[in-house]
Amino acid sequence: MLVAGVALLIGLQKTGRIDVASVFNPIPPIDDAFQRGFRSDVMARINAVRGPIGAETLRGDEPLQAFVNEIVSQHSDPENLSLEMIFNTVQERFPGAQYLAANLVTASGRDDLVSRISGWTAIGNPDFNVVNTAVFKSKRGIGALSVLSRRIPRFSLKAANRDGGRFYNECPHCNEIHALELDRDSRTIILSCPYCDLPFDVLASDTGNTIYRATDFFEGFDLERGNPALTSLSDEERILSIWRKVADQCEYQLDQELGDVREVWKRPSETWTEQAGDCEDTAILLTDALITAGFAARVAIGWNGNIGQHAWVAVKTKNGEYILESTLQKELGMEDLVDVKVASAFYQPEQLFDQEHLYYTTAKPDNFTKDYFSDSLWKLIPKGMVESSVTSSSENGKAAEKRAVSGTFENRQYGVSAN
Repeated sequence: MLVAGVALLIGLQKTGRIDVASVFNPIPPIDDAFQRGFRSDVMARINAVRGPIGAETLRGDEPLQAFVNEIVSQHSDPENLSLEMIFNTVQERFPGAQYLAANLVTASGRDDLVSRISGWTAIGNPDFNVVNTAVFKSKRGIGALSVLSRRIPRFSLKAANRDGGRFYNECPHCNEIHALELDRDSRTIILSCPYCDLPFDVLASDTGNTIYRATDFFEGFDLERGNPALTSLSDEERILSIWRKVADQCEYQLDQELGDVREVWKRPSETWTEQAGDCEDTAILLTDALITAGFAARVAIGWNGNIGQHAWVAVKTKNGEYILESTLQKELGMEDLVDVKVASAFYQPEQLFDQEHLYYTTAKPDNFTKDYFSDSLWKLIPKGMVESSVTSSSENGKAAEKRAVSGTFENRQYGVSAN
């Protein structure tokens, strides 16, 4: 459940005067037409307040409006609705509700009710872009539940590439809802859950400035086609042959050397054709060629003790596992096939991926740095990808707000304000 700060304002206006106007102007039936007209008037009054202060024009939200209508119509005493219950239910049904505010007010007549809602202090908050209202009959005459909100969309690559910005996501590990915002200038985008701290995706931008998952960069690149003599070689000799072709064809080249201001990933055919690439590009090319040749191979993303953040290749044969440094610019020999146990002092993988899957680990470095293919050490990343209330008296009714903080929906301090 999303979690956010709450400020509650509770209290009904109490006066000793008699509202004579309500006697001569009885409230009409609160039917669908009345509700639509009321919502239209409230929205117009609120936007008239927001316009001069430069706040975004509020609009309606049909699914959320249906929810507000349902809450009011099904409650036996909507005047005494629990705002905390409203918040909790909204967050269950609409997990992307990043910002929420609710106002429950009563009045003697329609115009008075419109005025009280449009005088709500929260309406000027630029965090909100939606308002939904439902009217009900109350002991005093008429009442309304109003909900201000801003809903962020569920994360998807299609939405990220089309709109960018902020999203919500359900962690495939712990199923907690959290917010995320993509930094498109990142070298490699590792998405991790703020609750369980486990990674759930690895993303990167291609040369066309489109974000893809790491596994989408493979093409089935074949460097052994039409060479039957390779069948007489040992696995290690075949691996070395493929590695040499990549090393001889491609020079190490940073994206920044080509004028790109940020890191992009190339597909194997691009790296091969351009005869250049950085560590991710050549690692993906080499891994793709090894997998296509029938080997178990994975790209590793992590840290090299001499370089820093880095990408390299791990490959497995019946004789062992080897680290292949795809950026080496030298005449390669069998001595360059380094056993992963020997290389573990310098190579610290954090995520692995191949043509089909992403892998993560929670094991100790002493274990996972020495075995890149253990199912017990490296697990598949699953595919798929509110705080307590504070009360206070007020004149107009009760109101509440919830707001989620940047980065993730977390607990934050409570507050009380007057309407």
